[in-house]
Amino acid sequence: MRPTAPGPACASHGPCASATSIAARTAHRSGRPHEDLLAALGQLTDGTITHHQVNWVSPLKERTTVVTGDHGILVADTLTADLTYWANGSTRTQREALAAFRGVTEGDVTRYAVPKQEPLVAEHEAFRDMLLGHSHRNATLHDGLHAVLAAHASLQASRNGATTAVPSLINLDAA
Repeated sequence: MRPTAPGPACASHGPCASATSIAARTAHRSGRPHEDLLAALGQLTDGTITHHQVNWVSPLKERTTVVTGDHGILVADTLTADLTYWANGSTRTQREALAAFRGVTEGDVTRYAVPKQEPLVAEHEAFRDMLLGHSHRNATLHDGLHAVLAAHASLQASRNGATTAVPSLINLDAA
């Protein structure tokens, strides 16, 4: 499968949450042998819900990761290397029609200054640093295997039309 499938979601300061199940749909629209479109909904071990949408057909090139939290959302645009935080608002709306909507209001929006480096250069430098032992940002074989298993579960779910379990790797360490 050409699109990236859900894999481990880690913070450097805490344990990883891995995909446990995935429901997905794929489509072939351009005549190529691999899927052009993917819509996947997954659940992680910590209960987090994930959604992945990959579209190789549309002329709109969008590569965003959105993390929704209790106080707002963080949007990372990996195509432009922009990072934006949209805070939940604290003021009540004066428009009665909108007041009936029970969602949160929009608060402050902060766009963070992020150093923008050419992606291929960054990838090569990270690989070099890992080989020299200067970096601890590398993914493990365990992470790679889980990504492959999650991609396989996505394809399986799209073929059978049902939510599919992602095999657990807990017993892998004991083997």
